[in-house]
Amino acid sequence: MHQDIDNTIPQARKEHNIIEESRRLLKDLDCPFREMIGQKNVKKKLNFYLKAFNKTGTTPFLSFFGAKGLGKTAFAKLYASKLKNRDGPPRPFLELNCSTIKNNEAFFEQIFLPIIANNEITVLFDEAHALPKDLTMSFLSIFNTSMDTRREFSWGESNFVFDFKKQTYLFATTESDKIFPPLKDRLTGIDFEPYSYNQLGRIIKRKTTDLEFEESAMDLLATTVRGNARNAVKRAQELQLFCESESMYYVDKELLAFLFDTLGILPHGISNTERQILEILQRRGSCTLQTLSAKTGLSPTSLRRDHELYLLRKSFMIIDGTRQITKDGKDCLKEILL
Repeated sequence: MHQDIDNTIPQARKEHNIIEESRRLLKDLDCPFREMIGQKNVKKKLNFYLKAFNKTGTTPFLSFFGAKGLGKTAFAKLYASKLKNRDGPPRPFLELNCSTIKNNEAFFEQIFLPIIANNEITVLFDEAHALPKDLTMSFLSIFNTSMDTRREFSWGESNFVFDFKKQTYLFATTESDKIFPPLKDRLTGIDFEPYSYNQLGRIIKRKTTDLEFEESAMDLLATTVRGNARNAVKRAQELQLFCESESMYYVDKELLAFLFDTLGILPHGISNTERQILEILQRRGSCTLQTLSAKTGLSPTSLRRDHELYLLRKSFMIIDGTRQITKDGKDCLKEILL
């Protein structure tokens, strides 16, 4: 059928239609989510699913995946706030931290029956990788990828009705690899990408009031938030407090030097522990994870999870059997000494 339609439309007209549709999508792109900066592809997807919901009353089981601080929960909440009940008002919203759900009984008896059943509501399962195993198994049946908008699930001696025209279910996690793969396959992924320095600077600017910025100062400040929107908001709060306490409202590099010295903010936003790691690697040339653990007093797991990932992402170190500092890492240490 699609082939027949394609054959009736001249190539030039098809190309014109594609261009016009692209322009329309770009024009509407930021309308529902204009308060959020960056994440263009996320906005595009959510805009599509929001329009589909407004027409059909249903939305896929969306899963918001990405590194810490990229705005997963913020986007999920904003998307939820756009969903309306069939009679018009915004749909109520329930956020659940999955680490607090102990088992099937806790979910069905304490959450589903008193809050969700028969109600129009949007439910966000945050930290979805922490779902208990028995509830994960139940969700395999409940969130089966069929076209049904209503599913009955039996547990114990009770039947529970999930009405997907009344209830919307969203998931978010920084550790998507820990979600049981069959459950992950039942979810529609929304993937997040790193923020540019320009976008991080815009977030900082939006979160500060009555401050004027020298352009180069804004660029420098953005490099200290580790590519992280949440950190950008925190840095904006620190800057606002600092400027108000000092009665200084023009932000230039001189003011930032004062701020960085006062708060101990290091170049590229590295932590004191990460600085220590680079210094150890520079002195020793290379060393094992166990040696780093002994020198820093931190566990190997903490080093890998909390510190090495950022140093690797910034190309300040490499792992090739042993840990080694790079030229960029040495340059970073030089910046600290300036």
